[in-house]
Amino acid sequence: MKICHTADTHLGAGDTHSKRGESGLTLRQEDIINSFIEAVDKIIEIKPDVCIHAGDIFHVVRPTNKIIAIAGEQLHRIAEVHKIPTVIISGNHDAPKQPTIGAALDIFSHIDNLYISAGIGLKTFEIGDTKFFAIPHCLTTKIQKEELTKCVPDKNFKYNILIMHGVAAGMEEFSMADLGEQELPLKTMEQFDYTALGHFHNYCKVAHRSYYSGSTERLSQSERDAEKGFIVVDLDEFNLRFEKVKSRVMVDIQPINAAGKRGDQLAQLIKQEVDKVGSSDKIVRLKVQGVSEETLKTLPTSVLADLKQKSFSLNIAIEKEKSEETLPQFGKSGIGRIDEGFLQFLDLVDLSGFDKEKLKQEAIKYLAEEESI
Repeated sequence: MKICHTADTHLGAGDTHSKRGESGLTLRQEDIINSFIEAVDKIIEIKPDVCIHAGDIFHVVRPTNKIIAIAGEQLHRIAEVHKIPTVIISGNHDAPKQPTIGAALDIFSHIDNLYISAGIGLKTFEIGDTKFFAIPHCLTTKIQKEELTKCVPDKNFKYNILIMHGVAAGMEEFSMADLGEQELPLKTMEQFDYTALGHFHNYCKVAHRSYYSGSTERLSQSERDAEKGFIVVDLDEFNLRFEKVKSRVMVDIQPINAAGKRGDQLAQLIKQEVDKVGSSDKIVRLKVQGVSEETLKTLPTSVLADLKQKSFSLNIAIEKEKSEETLPQFGKSGIGRIDEGFLQFLDLVDLSGFDKEKLKQEAIKYLAEEESI
């Protein structure tokens, strides 16, 4: 039994990018779509016995018609045209938030050889000598826990495969997980011949024969050093490899210290650093620290505007120099008293039934957030 395991294609993401292609979509949306199509091309070439998509094929619950059409065309190619049975679940991004609202994935139910788990709970599918336990992102943690109790390998099948989308228990990367994320117990995974996971965007092993395939395109600057693609696993010998696909290069330039520099000097330094990395086809982020009011007033904005125009994506964050009058900074965003006020608010309100410390961690995380697609 050979399986291709992919996840987190996030079709539709990148809609805030400033430049558009001939398709009418932004260049970032096209990046994300092209990576997905390349993965589909390679899966078709590999000809696995089964293809798995472990959630978040879409970036939002209600994708546009164009994005739905692109996803449908590619799923049709794999499952119906090339007759590769394909199992797909909904993730936290594309799962309906209300029980009365159907998932966009259900639109593809007419495609032959496509097995969809996007409802309230567990669905099982029998394909050849293998049984698949497919748990979509559930409406509540309580429902998820109930569905997990049903995940017991069936001895009547040669292989039992578990498919889930969420946070693998104990992963440091999720020590401050979002409130809506659902934890996946390692003990459940260890019972199965393979566990295909979605949600974490970097390829990695988390438990015995349990893996995240990662996303097929870089979706935040924190993924800039990660290769993107999907997993190919042969269960008979349990040989596993990572198949790479092309993804947009992301670069973090070392912060520039603007102390003591005139506006024209700073602009020239920014230009030199950006030119070094070649920003025309990359997503580049640069932080400029210690900028005085005088430097800011004399900074030739035309130089920065020209750089951004010639770059695929250039984010220049200007941080003013610290002074005695500067409000206390918080985290890495320098939000100031907003965070203090909100934490004080949490201490005053009735939070019976909630984990107050967890809520405070969430406040810290969201107020200090800097990552973007």
